[in-house]
Amino acid sequence: MKTQRSTKIQNLSFFMMLAIVWTHSRLPKWEMVPDYFHQLSIFNEIGQDAVAPFFLITGFLFFRNFHMGNYLEKLKTRFHSLVIPYVIWNILGACAWFLLIYYTGERYISNNYSFDSFTEVIGNIFACKYTVLWYVGVIIVYAIAAPVFYYLARDLRIAVTSVIIFLIIGIAFHHPFASPLVWMSIYMMGALLGIHYNDYLFKAQPLWVTLLALVCFPVTVYLSHQHDTMLMVNLRQWSSVFFYIGIYDLLDKVMHFGSHRIYRYSFFLYATHYFLVHVLQRYVIVNTGSTFGCWVAYLVIPLVVVVCCVSLAYFLDEKIHKLYALLTGDR
Repeated sequence: MKTQRSTKIQNLSFFMMLAIVWTHSRLPKWEMVPDYFHQLSIFNEIGQDAVAPFFLITGFLFFRNFHMGNYLEKLKTRFHSLVIPYVIWNILGACAWFLLIYYTGERYISNNYSFDSFTEVIGNIFACKYTVLWYVGVIIVYAIAAPVFYYLARDLRIAVTSVIIFLIIGIAFHHPFASPLVWMSIYMMGALLGIHYNDYLFKAQPLWVTLLALVCFPVTVYLSHQHDTMLMVNLRQWSSVFFYIGIYDLLDKVMHFGSHRIYRYSFFLYATHYFLVHVLQRYVIVNTGSTFGCWVAYLVIPLVVVVCCVSLAYFLDEKIHKLYALLTGDR
């Protein structure tokens, strides 16, 4: 049973990670990119909202069977599973961007990556400027603040009130996407479920919740695309949680995801895909300069990157497992 539960979380994570890869399929606004490509951004935003369920899952798993007596042990575990991979991948990201700039200038990158001084580079590494691992940085903050979430979540009424208060905080302020304040309400909901309903994610989501999310999520995506307010952003993120989990449960009944192994490689895919998607898309567009090249970059490159990254993860896991375990925190 423990293995089956673990498998569902891994599979669900990989399912949502595909949406994260998709959201990074964004073509540069160069003169060679037809205007109608910019109108497709709403589809990428749908993928972007797959971030929200990750916060619910993380809060759920952290606080399931949590008590203050095992807090330090939890922190020690998170040091290996979060902090070490966070530092390693951010350093690797900095090296990758620096080498690309050194050998090609800025031909295949945007101008968001600077290396003006050693101090700036170190600051950018820890601030996650060279990778998209900002999510891991936020989770590290939440892990340190775990006693606060725990004491708020122990009483169900206080927990529900805290979720609402954190939601209001998220709505009231225009925080950066990577700010811990944006995701507190969803993470708090994960803590609530982990403490009071600790089998919730291991079972199929109630069908009525899925059906409601199937209606609410597209509506909130459209409305937030038309009216970019923090209210719509937060409603959209909340509806995406139950949308993605529900879609996974429906597909799992037909496709039986648990019979495959590739789904355990979601973190490796997360850590590696962005650089490849970013560079390969620009390479294709720069060297073709055609509408067909834009379509290839937009639709085909993400699929190629997924296959390459998962294949590399499989190879490392099978042949150099100690390295794979270090890179992914898989102890």
